[in-house]
Amino acid sequence: MRNYDDYEEEYDYFEEERTYENYNGSYAQDVEGWSDQDIDDVFDGDPDAYWNID
Repeated sequence: MRNYDDYEEEYDYFEEERTYENYNGSYAQDVEGWSDQDIDDVFDGDPDAYWNID
């Protein structure tokens, strides 16, 4: 039985798994490696908005 006082801190952090399916075929994802979540967050779901980065 696990003692909760010994709970390791590394398990407190949860990161959503990155996917690369929704924008497959776009330059932002295929060439630059942006995940679906990054494109949704940064480009409001429009992978073509990648070209507007200066």
